[in-house]
Amino acid sequence: MKSGFSAQWLALRARADTRSRSRSLAVAFLDHLRRPAHVLDLGAGAGANARYLDELAVGRAQKITWRLVDRDRALLDSGAGLPGAARDVLDFAADPAVLDLEGVDGISASALFDLVSRDWFARFVNAAAHRPLLLALSAHGEHRWFPGDAEDAAVMGWFARDMRRDKGFGPAMGFAAPTVMAECLADAGYRVRLAASNWRLKRDQPAMLHAMIDTVAGTAAAQGDPERAAGWRRRRRQCAADGLLELIVEHRDILALSGGA
Repeated sequence: MKSGFSAQWLALRARADTRSRSRSLAVAFLDHLRRPAHVLDLGAGAGANARYLDELAVGRAQKITWRLVDRDRALLDSGAGLPGAARDVLDFAADPAVLDLEGVDGISASALFDLVSRDWFARFVNAAAHRPLLLALSAHGEHRWFPGDAEDAAVMGWFARDMRRDKGFGPAMGFAAPTVMAECLADAGYRVRLAASNWRLKRDQPAMLHAMIDTVAGTAAAQGDPERAAGWRRRRRQCAADGLLELIVEHRDILALSGGA
């Protein structure tokens, strides 16, 4: 089953992800794992999240055995740089209970949970059974474009609507994900910490800016007014070509630890 994401897009966003995520929450997650540990990385894609955490662990003389789980075999096969990691093609969209967590000491994920429903996430938390969780880079709030455009509010409204569309896990939480996730985890007895992990795309990152413009405009065209979305895209692309455009994309990282940890 395809995930809807391409290896090219994951490679393009990897730099922004690494620069944005909370190192302190990642270190705290590692601190609460057994030594050595077995960690499941959910929605692993090409493995960038696991590689980031594994590099931190190696620097701390900490050994982790990885199991990378994704619905998309092509993305899993495109990953490199994590020797010995098990790669498991599994469709977990219908029910997170299908995950085999026997022997798993912790669960990590990146850029996944804004795609899932509140109900799916609650079932995931139940299946996790108080294992340490590091859930990075969930979308939170609208994109902020500098300089502004008269159509930003309309275009981003259409984009936000698409964020709530069913991606196979039920109606997606979209931009509400970090807030809903934190509440659900706390209700389940976890101690929860959140940290901002915002992308800050500067003028010297044209490839990433162009990709974001095209993604937002395409989605807005499908959800709203195609002509207005196309005009917004032309103006935004020209602004980026002139070296004037910057963008902040808000995300949150979440660390959840057992209440007794």
